[in-house]
Amino acid sequence: MKAANLILSLMLFTALPAAYAAPEQGYKVYLTNKEVNGVPLTQPVKQFACNDRIFGVVEINRPDAGDGNHTLYATWRNPAGADQEHTKYPFQVIGGTARLWVWLKLHRSTEASVVQFLNPSAGMDQFVGDWEIRIHIDDKLIAKKQFEVLC
Repeated sequence: MKAANLILSLMLFTALPAAYAAPEQGYKVYLTNKEVNGVPLTQPVKQFACNDRIFGVVEINRPDAGDGNHTLYATWRNPAGADQEHTKYPFQVIGGTARLWVWLKLHRSTEASVVQFLNPSAGMDQFVGDWEIRIHIDDKLIAKKQFEVLC
């Protein structure tokens, strides 16, 4: 059986609403599967189903750091403890604020798709368990978030 494929994508950043307060260090990082038209909502989630799109959201509020070019680097670590997916994304901070996100979508192998109506978790066993996402900005680790995938 072929290993299941993963799709990882990074979405564009948008300015944060002024009324949304970020923590003192200037970064708020959370995971969610709640979205509207592909844009993640601000509802943190820690458990996900195998068919969820899992968003890692970074909200930046650092007016003192100024505007400029930066790089986000995200690593998704699977239940086996191995780095499963990576993304590197250049972005700009404008007005000291930005909101950006990465997402992960788990996919079963083609062979397992045939029997998924009998067993919804067929081909997804290697994804079930505790995961971690690590978020770096400009080579500085800003967050490690743990989450669980259940099928």
